[in-house]
Amino acid sequence: MTSLYNYRGYTIEVRCEHQPGAEADTHAPAPGYVAVVQVRAGDTSSIFFSPVRLADDYGKPFADSLDALSAGRTAGEIIVDDLLSSAG
Repeated sequence: MTSLYNYRGYTIEVRCEHQPGAEADTHAPAPGYVAVVQVRAGDTSSIFFSPVRLADDYGKPFADSLDALSAGRTAGEIIVDDLLSSAG
């Protein structure tokens, strides 16, 4: 699932990926979802940096895909705010 958001002249792309759990390895993360965030200038395809993969506050995958998308959008907005504050 991929969502695009426009924020302060930038496009934030948030992709939700299913993270399967590994049954044989007890140290593997639990199954769930991670958010992959990319920030672009406006409607161009140029990416400012490598995609960022996000898990929850404890480093575990999100239990729900909507939680992953919401966290990804928030992270993208913080990245844009940081870009704009360092530019000005």
